[in-house]
Order: sequence, then structure tokens, then C-alpha cells
Amino acid sequence: MENLVCREMVWPDEIGTMLSIRNAIFPPICREDWLKFPSNTASMAFLDGIPIGAIPLDQRRFQVAPGKVIDTAFEHAVGTRADFRSRGVGGAMIDAAREFLAERAEALMVYRGAERSPGYRFYERSGHRDLVYMRTLSRPPGEVEPADVAVGGLDDCLAIQPELLRVFDAAFGDYGGFRPRAVGYWEMALAEMIFTVIAQDVLFVRYPAEGELQAYCIATVRTGDRATEQVSIMEIAGTSDDAVREVLRGVCAEGAARNWPVSTIACVDSPWRMLMREIGFEEGLRHTMIMGRPIAPARLFAKVCADLDAVAELKINVWSPSYDHTIWEGPEAKREITIEGKELLLNRMLMRRVDVASALASDLLTIANEEPGDRDRLAAALPYVPWEYHWIDWT
Repeated sequence: MENLVCREMVWPDEIGTMLSIRNAIFPPICREDWLKFPSNTASMAFLDGIPIGAIPLDQRRFQVAPGKVIDTAFEHAVGTRADFRSRGVGGAMIDAAREFLAERAEALMVYRGAERSPGYRFYERSGHRDLVYMRTLSRPPGEVEPADVAVGGLDDCLAIQPELLRVFDAAFGDYGGFRPRAVGYWEMALAEMIFTVIAQDVLFVRYPAEGELQAYCIATVRTGDRATEQVSIMEIAGTSDDAVREVLRGVCAEGAARNWPVSTIACVDSPWRMLMREIGFEEGLRHTMIMGRPIAPARLFAKVCADLDAVAELKINVWSPSYDHTIWEGPEAKREITIEGKELLLNRMLMRRVDVASALASDLLTIANEEPGDRDRLAAALPYVPWEYHWIDWT
């Protein structure tokens, strides 16, 4: 499209201009609320100087594996003016974001659902690939065994953040797939823009009711214009299955008292899926995914690699039908190999989401100029990591 210019939004001068595009499509947010989040930016499209598209970008840290944290930009509320859709504007804004974020982030990412939808296909066309799949679990209102829990609200949750961190780390210390947790995370997360766009009251369920925390559940109930008759589990963690079972019973009792269902979204590797089904949650087909596209693959590899010594003597390239990059050149590099695969496999590999040894053994990934031991070296460098998604991270 002639005279189309895509670039980063000028902060703060163009916030109002960006919001004029966003708010015409999505539930509105005001400039004052946007100004509370200086890490947010946007890719914008202008035709002859007139704004016609915007992709808000939430720059955030993301835990790929234990101790392996990368910088990302999560896309959300992607919109193009109705009379310019399906004309390549969205893809051009993604390309612009790749350029202006290349020194700040290792990957573009998005929370996305509806695999058969035009919106999902847009992200596929722009190079994003599925990194993890989640499915809904929902329990209809009904009787539930009593539990030794206490139920409070937002203040009760924030008052014990060091304890939340201890329990979260016990549950998910071997996982990735979420924003890194630290004291202060929950205060920040529960004040994020999504809670301004969609007003929600917080329910905090803890086990036991008194004494040392063993499990907790942060849930919300939507209020205001977008109110729904549902209790939504935002995050649940515990030091044992028995402890998690208690808080699940507690939050289900809250749903039953309102005659509302309790719902959440969980990954295939979620440690609590079977517990939820045991107490009456009904599991749906996969519903949502995290999609990602590396934009600084060499820096990404260096940040997520589990064993740099294993590949110290290698220069490593990746090749797919649509791109090729050098992702690593070891300090003692003596030879060069190229890992070949489709974008889905390579993107997942760089996010520690592929069992590399199995993928190589089954011809899903191949190695050019391979020598004995290379498969073991790559498997040591990029071992598979289970991910769990927590709804509290949604943007």
C-alpha cells in the first residue's frame, strides 16, 4: 500500500491517537490509565499521515525455564480501521515492531484463542507459532465437601506476598510459561490494565485457614458492564496435592454459594488438571495458546540455553523455509552445523518447548554437517521444559 508508514508510537504524545484506533474496536481505556504503564508501547500505521491501525505492546519479562528469563513484547487489542482491513496493514505493523523492538526484546508474543479464526490466521501469517496449548476446565455449581480454608479479598492476598512466593516456587519451580514471580508481583499484576478494562473483584482462598500457608487460590468475579455469573481462577498453587484439593473445594464452595460455575484455563502439563477433574471440573478441548515469534534469536538462545559448555565448540545456525539465522557461535567454535526444521519446531525449540532428542530421532528436526554426539549436545543445551499458564498474566 503506497504511502503506508508503520512505526513505534511516540510516547506520550501519540497515546490519544493510538487509543482512538484501539477504543473504536475494543472496550475503551482512557489516556490517564494508559499513562500508568510506561512499559507499554505500540506499533502504529499511518496512511498519508492519518492513523489507520495500532498494535498495543506490553513489554514484559517472561520465564521460559527455571532461571531463564527473556524480554518480550506481548501484543494485544490489535486493530485496523475497518475500511483498511485485509490489506496487509496488520502485517506491516508487526514487521515494524520487529525492527524497533529488536534491541529491547527477544520475542514477540501473544495470548490467543480460536485456532480456526481469522485473528489466529493473522498471527500465523506474521510468523507467530504455537508454544503451548491450554484448555478450559469448568465446574458447574453444586455441593462440595467442606474445606479448612479462609476466604478474603485483595488486601488479604497482598498482605502475604512473601508466603505466596514461597508456595508458588514450591509448585512451579521446575516450570516456565509465565511472568517471573517476586514479592510485589501480585500487587502489580492485579492492578494491570486488563483489570481496568474488565472490572473484577478478587476472591482469595487460602489453606489452612490459619497457620503456615500451604496452598492458595486467587479468583475473580467480573463486575460492571462486563459482569459474568462465573468465578474465574486466576492462579492456584500449593505445596502438595492435598493442600491444592482443599483450596479447590474452597473456591468451588464460593461458586456454589452464588449458584455460579467455577472456571479456569490450564496447560496440558498443569499439575492440578487431574485434581480438578476429580472434584467435578469438566475439561474442554484446547481453547487458548501462547504464540511467539523470535525477533532476536541469537540473544534468545544465549538466554535460554541450559548448558553453554555443551555447545562451546559449535557455531549453530537454524534454517526453515522462511528464515535462517546464526543463533550461536561458541567461544571455542571449531565447526558449523545447521538445525533444519519447520518454523513451529524451531520456534518451540528456542523456547525450550521441544524434546530435541525425540524430534531429531523422528526426523522432525534434522542437522546438516552432523557429527557423532551433536544430538546429545543439542539436547543438553535445549531440554524440554513444562509450561503452566496462569490467567492472572493475561494482557
